[in-house]
Amino acid sequence: MNETFTLETGKRKNIKSSIFGTSQDMMYCGMPSESTFSMGLLFSKGYQGHALNFFFPKKSTSIVLDDRKYYIVDVKPEYITLQTSEMK
Repeated sequence: MNETFTLETGKRKNIKSSIFGTSQDMMYCGMPSESTFSMGLLFSKGYQGHALNFFFPKKSTSIVLDDRKYYIVDVKPEYITLQTSEMK
């Protein structure tokens, strides 16, 4: 089932958790330029964690984070709207 959601700049959405206390979140990091937007992929366990910052062209129609494809519905400096899709 596809889910459509909006992330404001700096907001996180959990995309994976485990019973061992690890979690993976995505974060919309805004637009560093008019033609580029940034997404963060955050990994954490307890008090430890790290993050990767990815940059994509604004004209992209989809992105892949942690083996999951997300269709881009709308992207603005203040927010991004994504729709999930199962990878085949």
